[in-house]
Amino acid sequence: MIYNLAGLTIALFLGDIAPVEQNPFDAAFGVMTQDHGTDSPGCRGCHIGEQPAFGLYFGNTQDEVENFLITYDSGRLIDGGRDSVLATYLREGVMPFNGARWTDCQLEALYAWLDSLTSPYPTTIEAVSYSAPSR
Repeated sequence: MIYNLAGLTIALFLGDIAPVEQNPFDAAFGVMTQDHGTDSPGCRGCHIGEQPAFGLYFGNTQDEVENFLITYDSGRLIDGGRDSVLATYLREGVMPFNGARWTDCQLEALYAWLDSLTSPYPTTIEAVSYSAPSR
């Protein structure tokens, strides 16, 4: 009873709260934008940044990088999802060159984004209102 009353009070005080949409790419981009270095799994300095050193230029902002990865050569870098060129290079330690391998947790962030691109289901949770059927 107390929990129901507390929930009702919060709902009345705050009103309807829409869920926050989160881009599945956020976590992967957070790893990618770490500065490049021997102890870093980041892509910044080689592929991401204002003046990258070498390799394919992904962009500087999150939107630029995500769009590049999705559209470059008709999606060649991400085609195959978890078995894509991008995922394989990161999982096998081919990239980042002279950097730290991505951890399992970091790879899961990448996989979540890749899965969201091919999933037929929405990646966000939407508020659903329920009303009992009338009799």
